[in-house]
Formats: sequence, structure tokens, C-alpha cells
Amino acid sequence: MADDNDGAESVLSSGWLSPRTLLHKTTKFVLNAAHGKTRSLIPTSDIGTVAETGVVDWIEEAEEDVADAKEEVEQTMVVPERDVLMGRWSEYVAASGEGRSPTPPGMMRLSRSVPPRRRTAYKVPQLSSHTIEPKRRPHHGRTVFTMLPVRVVGRIMEFLPIDTMLVVANICRIVRRAVHLHGPGTQGMAGDQAYTSVGLHMWRVRVQQMGWRLWRERQRGRERRLRVRVPQSHAMLLEHICGVKDEAGILELLASEPDLVFKALYDNMIGDYTAFSTMNGCIPQVVRDVDGKRSAAAVAERLDQLLWFARGRFTNSADVTNMRLVSAADRFEAEYQAQFKHAFMQGDCERMQGCARVLEHIRDGRSCIRILVDAHPLFSSAPPAPYAAVLANSDRVSDAHTFGAVLSELDSLIAEHARVVHAGLPGKVLQMSAVYCFVYELFDAKRSGVALRALQNMYAHLRSMPVAGQDVGTEQRRDVVPDEATKDIVYLSTVASIVSLLLDAADKWSRMEPVSLPRELGQRCVFSAFEDVIDEYVQLERRVIERAYEGELAQWATKVRNEAMRDSASVPESIDTSSHKGESLRLVNFRLRQQQMEEYKDRVLLLVQDKLQIMDAATAGDGSRRRSSASQKEMPRRTVVGDVLGHAPVSIDLCLNMVLTNRDTIDRLAVFASAPSDMRLRDQAQDAIESVFCVLLRSIGNHVRPAYARIVAELKELEHSVMVTMQTDQSALAQLEQQTRSSFIRAELRFFELIHLCDLCVQILEIYFKSFMTAFIDEHDFLNTCNQERKALERAVDDSVAVGMDCVIEIIMRQTQHIVDTEQHRADYSPSSNVSLTLTPTVACTRAVQFLGESTVVLQSMTGHRQMRTVFLGEIGVRLFYVLLEHIKRFRITEPGGFQLIADLNLYYDWASENVDPETLRYFTALKDLANCFILAPRDLRGFLQDQYSRRTFDGVMRSEEVYDVVACRSDYRNIRTQVEGHCDFM
Repeated sequence: MADDNDGAESVLSSGWLSPRTLLHKTTKFVLNAAHGKTRSLIPTSDIGTVAETGVVDWIEEAEEDVADAKEEVEQTMVVPERDVLMGRWSEYVAASGEGRSPTPPGMMRLSRSVPPRRRTAYKVPQLSSHTIEPKRRPHHGRTVFTMLPVRVVGRIMEFLPIDTMLVVANICRIVRRAVHLHGPGTQGMAGDQAYTSVGLHMWRVRVQQMGWRLWRERQRGRERRLRVRVPQSHAMLLEHICGVKDEAGILELLASEPDLVFKALYDNMIGDYTAFSTMNGCIPQVVRDVDGKRSAAAVAERLDQLLWFARGRFTNSADVTNMRLVSAADRFEAEYQAQFKHAFMQGDCERMQGCARVLEHIRDGRSCIRILVDAHPLFSSAPPAPYAAVLANSDRVSDAHTFGAVLSELDSLIAEHARVVHAGLPGKVLQMSAVYCFVYELFDAKRSGVALRALQNMYAHLRSMPVAGQDVGTEQRRDVVPDEATKDIVYLSTVASIVSLLLDAADKWSRMEPVSLPRELGQRCVFSAFEDVIDEYVQLERRVIERAYEGELAQWATKVRNEAMRDSASVPESIDTSSHKGESLRLVNFRLRQQQMEEYKDRVLLLVQDKLQIMDAATAGDGSRRRSSASQKEMPRRTVVGDVLGHAPVSIDLCLNMVLTNRDTIDRLAVFASAPSDMRLRDQAQDAIESVFCVLLRSIGNHVRPAYARIVAELKELEHSVMVTMQTDQSALAQLEQQTRSSFIRAELRFFELIHLCDLCVQILEIYFKSFMTAFIDEHDFLNTCNQERKALERAVDDSVAVGMDCVIEIIMRQTQHIVDTEQHRADYSPSSNVSLTLTPTVACTRAVQFLGESTVVLQSMTGHRQMRTVFLGEIGVRLFYVLLEHIKRFRITEPGGFQLIADLNLYYDWASENVDPETLRYFTALKDLANCFILAPRDLRGFLQDQYSRRTFDGVMRSEEVYDVVACRSDYRNIRTQVEGHCDFM
């Protein structure tokens, strides 16, 4: 350990910039803390909070008073902890007073001219007596406290030798809940009772340093599950010491008492481990007194335990000890390995099994497994004729068929190797490992495995296939494809088919006799061959489907533009979306049209299920290989609604084709998504599946939104044309009004048909998602990109419907207001005395109700959702109420005119009672009741209004000011005003 009295220059030297040196220096401060040196990283009890640990710089008091000590402290500048840990020493300058020597040696505290916010506190406390024993202190002193993060202290302690770490842990409050004064050997508590979360994590890390693996396994739709994998030799030792046999028991111990787990293993192996540092690796002497074990298998097992234990480097002499331990283990393994190889060459299966029973206990028996694999003729430099034929066939692979032939030959070789393994190796586990190693070699890139070489040859052939129009030789003519898109599809489909063949082969290997290979291990071998091509594969899948969707949408947009240019020359008075010949508005049966639309939607949804060939979600979730064989059934086009599809703004054929294309793409990616959960390839395939589905959602949105934009633009144009019509002279009024109303009915009908078609598109996507995509995507995960895109598409459709419905309602209200403004005359509500009353609705009222009926019948008939229909009709009713309210205020109404007004309001009320909900009907009831104020005698008017207010007729309908404005429309109101307003207590 370097001397502590080094100068300031050495502290600021370039050596401090090295991370290794910085860790060494910081560790030195921890060691000094354990032994009570004057400058260290030590725990504190009465300095600040009980959880603090910091760098302490001692200042000798001698005869100095507190003021002098404080002055010296203030001349020391502070380094922010983040910059110290990052090694940014050269950016700072040591601070010292004029005429004084540089800052005393130690951990220098430095800062910028304008230092950032610091987690630093100047303190002048005395160290507590139980933190460092008084006899170990060279002198008393004051401290300047600089806090280090808890995670840093815990991380440093993970790299200390065990004896030093125990000393520091027992006096460090961020590791132990209570400080122990008698050293690590007398601790009375363990686990979470004695250690903090930092301390428990520190012991878990120590256990993992012996080769134990802790990880969290991802489970779709559930919280990640904690898993542990223990070396086989340690598992047997743990069962012998603690009686723990399964994974759940080990996890329980590591969660509550990892220190006891480590202590049990450490105490059991530290004696044999340290013996290698002095005995020069003599095997019999090392294990002679360990439970009386003298067999070679016992020695091999103990050596394997010590090899895993040596990974932790728990002693100061770990380098020397590990070198001698590895040397002894290598010599021991080499001796039995040579015997096993000699027995194999001689064909002595009994001796092979005897040597393998020893070798299987050290390093998992990989040495004898490697001998069997390397000796296989397929991997030799000059293989015999049968094996050379297999290699030659692998070089000629060009498609799935030729690869299947090579795979059949490889299945025979694997079965042959399994029989050899069964004869020469003992135990199912070792035999299974030997078969797995052989299969893995077939797909390994480092050994240029046969299967991998066949795959690479096939990749090269598929990517080099000629495209029509290119000059090719005679041999390549049979491989010509029409275009680049077809070439890409052939490549993607062939690769997916070959993966399916290999997965089927893995299933066959799991049923192989006499030695089987577990399905998961076989799948690992298969998918390892595609690790190098998966990036290019998923990117190509995205490009192909995006290019296909863009082409389909561009073709549809061109068709829509051409149809718009053909139809712009003339606008017939017919529903141009119903058929080629057109259908007159007067002959349209809207209810029949709605019924046909619903029947069409039902047939399309049944066809979607047939074409998708929906499988059980549980089966799909297991990664089964699906094959799409879509039915050739045609879309229904023989009904009236079927004919509409040829001219509709949204194509159901296009949407269904996009869904089927998406299904085929995900089918190909699904074979990769069935890989084991810890493989990178599985995550990439899962991400690609979600991305491809998002492409479908965005493409459907790009198809639907322009259709809504066009119809909304047409409705807004009609909305403005109503305003122009209101200013038209009387001669052209009837013609323009009729043309506007016809155009509006046609646009309204197209708008509601578009709602039905878009709703059908959304239903198709919902069926596809719930029946097919839930195998890969959790529908309840609101953070998932696919679910967010689904919600975005639904919001876009709903917003478009809302905007269009607002335009429809606004057109209806403007047209209604136009009718009553132009057709209603002042004489209607203020007739001459010589005119007899007919008590029938006026022309304006009759025509307005007729227009409302024509407009709302389309809405009632073409809106399938009752709730949406109720909302829209309710909105029309409320807006109509306010139109009538403002309309009444324009007239001075006499008593005979009051009877005429009541007749008009009764007709409006009849329309409302047939269309709006009861809550909206209250508006028309209140308005009809209030109209009686025009036919009452002045003396009865005040009592009438009091009675209406007592019955709460106007609550939530009209304000008092609005009631007053209506009453003031009486022609004699100026004369009777005092009778109504005097001492008014209700308005």
C-alpha cells in the first residue's frame, strides 16, 4: 500500500486519471477506515445523519484554537463528488492562501471558480468513541465531511477481500443496521434483521461472483419473474449443507439471508481453497480430510466447486491461488481425458463410461463431450465419402426443397451420434449435453457448420435471382421473377418456411431414441443460425409491406381523382353512389338501404373470419407455425349496397387485402418470435411484429382520413351556400333552394354510408387484433405502441365523424332558419281584424318541419348505433329550440297571432316527440306552454307565469331573461307592463 504522506503533486498527477488507480486509491481509504488511520472513508454516527459516510481529512489541533482550524478548513476547496468519481481532476486548481504552502497532503478538495451545487457539508465534530477505538487513534482531530453516495460505498465493498469487507461492513451504518464492536465473528443477527438493503445486495453480489446467475424473466402480461441458475456442483453442496433442493428454496434464501448462504459456502471451501496457495496443487493432500472423500469423482466434484469459488477472488492472494488451482484441475482433467480418448479409439464403452463418470463432475463434462464431437467424421479435414456427400449437397442448396433433403441427411447423422453417445457416456444429462453440443456445431458459424453453410448458400441464391428484363443465361431462366417485390417475397417466404422445417426437426429431436434433445435446446440451435440475418430480415419485411401499402393507396387515390373528374361535368339529381344508373331521391327507401348495409356488414365480417382462418389464441401464443390458405370466395357485390362499393369513398376490398397481407407478414415473423425468451432474436421479431401491425393501422388511417376530408369539405361548401341562398332574390329562391336541399341530402347520405364503411374497417381490424394479434400483444398494456396506434385510429375516425355531424347539423339549422326567415310573414302572427283564423300551421312552419323530416329520416335510417342517433337528434332538437326562440322575438304577436303561434309550435312539438329524447322534449314543452301568454288576458298573465315557475317548467330550459323577452313580444306589452312587472318575485 502506498505511503499516505505523498505530496499534492502526486495527488494531481496523471495517475489519478486512470479508473483503476482511482479505484485503488478509494479502496485504500476504506482499508484505512477499518484500521483507524488518520485519513479514510469511514462511517460516522454523530456526524450529520446516521446513514452518512464520507471522506475525512484530519487537522491536528496541537495548540490551535477553533478559529485557526476553521480558517484552514475554509482555505480548502471542495470537489463535487460526481467530478471526483469521473476522474475530472485536471479541470480544477488546488486552493491555498498567499504565502502559504500548498494544501496539506490527502484527498484534495478542489473546485471551479464558480462551483456547482454540492452535496458537501463543513462540519467540525469529534469522532464517536465506538466508531474507531481510542487506542487506535494517533491523535484527536476535527473533520471536514464530504459525503459519498450509498451506491458508491456498496460498489467499492464488493471488490474488497472478505476479511476486510467484514470489518468495514460491521462498522458501516449504510451496510449494517447496528454497529458491532467485537468484529465479524460474533454477529448475532443475519439477513434483513442485521443488514440494510445495500448490505443484502452486497452479499447477493458476492454469491453471484461464484458463478451464480440471477435474472428476471420476462412474462407477457405479468410482472417479471426472478430466476436463479446455480452451478451443478454448488447445487449439490447447497443441498448437503442447507437442505435446499429446488429453485424456489434458493431464491427464498437469497431474498432473506444471502449473508448466511455465502457464509455456508465460504466456510466449506475456504480451507481447501487456501491450501492450494501453499501445497503447490497436490490433489490427494487437498481433499484427504474433506468428509472422507477419496474417489476420483469426489475429487473432480470438489475441484469444480473450488473453480467456481475462485471466480470471486475473495483473498488477497487470489491470483497465485487461482493459478495453482487451475493448473491442478487441468492436470487432473487431462489425465482422465486421455484415458477417455484412448478408450474411445479402442471402442471400449465400459472404460469410456468409467472415465466420463469422473469428468462429468468437473466443468460439466465438457472435455469428454468435446472429444466425441471433434472425432466425428463430418468435422474432419478429409471426411469419408458418405459425409463428403452431405457437405457437397449443402453447397447446392437453393430453395426450401433442396434444404429439406439436406436436413433429412442431418437428422440421420444426429440419430447416429445419439446412439454413439448413449453407448459411451453415462447419465441422461451428460448424454443430452453431448447431443446438444453436436447439433450446435452443425449451426455454429465458428466451425462453419453444415446446416449454416447450407443456409448461407440458399441466401446467396435467393438474393441473386434475376428479374424479368435482365439478360440471363440458360440455367438461370427458370429462376426469373417478375419484379423486385416478388423477389423479396420469395426470399422472405423461403426463409420462414425453412425455419418452420427446422423447428419441426427440433420437435423430432425431442422424441429421438435412445437419447433425446429437449425442444428448447433444439430451438436454440436452430435460431442461433439466424442471428446474423435477423436484422436484415425484419428490415426487409418492413420495407416490403410499407411499399405494398403505399402502392395500393396511391392506386386508390388515382382512381378517386379520375372518378371525381368524370363526375364534375354534371351533378344529376340522383344518389350517384348507389348504382351506375343512379336512383332518384324521391324513390329512395332509406330504411331498406340501411337494412341492406347491415346485411352487407354481417357478410363481410363472416368473410373476414373465413379468410383469416382464426385460430385459438392459446395455440397461437405457443409460436405454432401457421400457414395462410385464404379462401377464394368473392366479396358480395350483388345487392344494392354491394354495387355501392365500386363507387364508395372507402374500399373494403383494399382494407381486407391490407389485413391479409399483414397477416402473412406476421406469420413469417411469428416463427422467429417463438425463440426462447432470453434470445435477442426473439425481441427483434417481437418488435418487428408490433411495427408491422402499426404500419397497417397507419395505412388504414391514411385511407380513411382523406375520404372524411373530402366529404367534410363538401359539407362545408354546402354550409356556405346556404348563406348565399338566404340573400338570393325571390325569383331564383325556389330553384336554388331545391338544388341546395337535393345536394345536401345526397351529401348527407354519402356521409352516413362512409360512417358505416369506416365502422366496418374498424371492426375488421378489431377482429384481426383480438383473434390474431393478442398472441403477441397484450391488449391491456396501454403503453404498448400498437394499442396507442389503435386508440389513435379510433380517435381520428371519431373526430372525423364529429366534425361531419357538426356540419350536417349546422346545414340543417341554417336551412331551417332560412325557411322560417323567408317564408314567415309579420301578418302570420299579427293578422288583420277582418281575417278569419284557420288555426292551421303557417306555410313557413309546414315547410320547415317537412325539411327537418327529410333530413332526419336519413340520419335515423342510416345510423345504426342508437346512442349516437339519440345524441345527434338531441343536438338538432336543442339547436332548433334556440332558432325558434330567436325567431319568435322578431315579431309583435297579437292575441289572434298567439293562436297561430300555438298551432305552429304544436307542429314543431309533434316533430320533436317523434325524434328527440324526453330530456330534449322538455324544451319544446316549455316553449309551447309559454306561448299561452299571448292569448291570456292581461290580468291573468301574472298568475300564469307564477304557476309556470311553481311547476318548474323553465328549469334548465330558459333563463328568466329569455322568458321575459318572449312575454315582451305581446303587441300590447307596453300597456300592461306594470301589471306584469310590478312587485315581480319570479323574473
